[in-house]
Amino acid sequence: MKSILLSIIFILLSINFVRANNVLIVGTYDSFSAEWGPGPVIEIEFEKTCNCDVQYVSTSQAGTLANEIFIRNKDVILGVEMHEFDFSNEIWNVYDYGYFSFIYNEEKLKETPQSFEDLVSQKDLKIVVQDPRTSPVGIGLLRWLKLTHPNDFPEILKKFNSKVLTYTPGWSEAYGMFLDEKADLVLSYSTSPFYHQEYEDEYKYKALEFNEGHLITKEIVYVRPESDKQKLGREFVEFMVQDNIQKIIAQMNIMYPAKDTDNNIPDKMKKLKKPREIEYQNFLKSEPLIETWLEVAAS
Repeated sequence: MKSILLSIIFILLSINFVRANNVLIVGTYDSFSAEWGPGPVIEIEFEKTCNCDVQYVSTSQAGTLANEIFIRNKDVILGVEMHEFDFSNEIWNVYDYGYFSFIYNEEKLKETPQSFEDLVSQKDLKIVVQDPRTSPVGIGLLRWLKLTHPNDFPEILKKFNSKVLTYTPGWSEAYGMFLDEKADLVLSYSTSPFYHQEYEDEYKYKALEFNEGHLITKEIVYVRPESDKQKLGREFVEFMVQDNIQKIIAQMNIMYPAKDTDNNIPDKMKKLKKPREIEYQNFLKSEPLIETWLEVAAS
């Protein structure tokens, strides 16, 4: 009996030793790793296959996922926006995508702008937006404006800025202010109404559709070249685009799955109208756009 107990203890210790030495550190944004986000479910599912321990290290400001200070000592970075990603990295996948859009409450806002020109000319309109220095949604707005107004970007930005109630550090703060009815519009994604429909049975929140088209955004998961967990990291990156995980991402991350087959997209998300995507040749670097924004915000 004693030898059996010792054997069991040895096996358990061995398993714990393996797991302790097979830890995968994943840097991501806090809404992904939160208990209500897809992260914990994906962690459980992946650990069933890898004999490893997935550990999330999160940030409330998703823009820092491209920051060298944050990504240091991480094996995998999950959630970096495609415009901020260095595509020379060898191991990566797009795991979801969406379109930047403004969300409104149709019971409160009766006159809905159909373009940026409509938006900036509409009186008494209050908008809450994310800071482009800390939020990929905020910098996404600047890229969107620059692509739709290449010749008068500072002018349209100045008009837009006059409508902005505040710039928040991240998406959660901005969306929370909108839900508290402190603003008429919030910068988010065209899929945001799906959350309210699916989890609250609430259909009053809608996404504006602009005549100019909308900027697409794709979220990327990749293995850092400096990580010593290249094999395990690759397994995780490939795991993120399996059909069962893609379903979880669509359902819980409120974005279109990268593999957007009918089986992977929830029924209510299928009914949302996809905005027309803006076509462009080159990514716009963030630094010049932020410089212009700072000048406008300070004026």
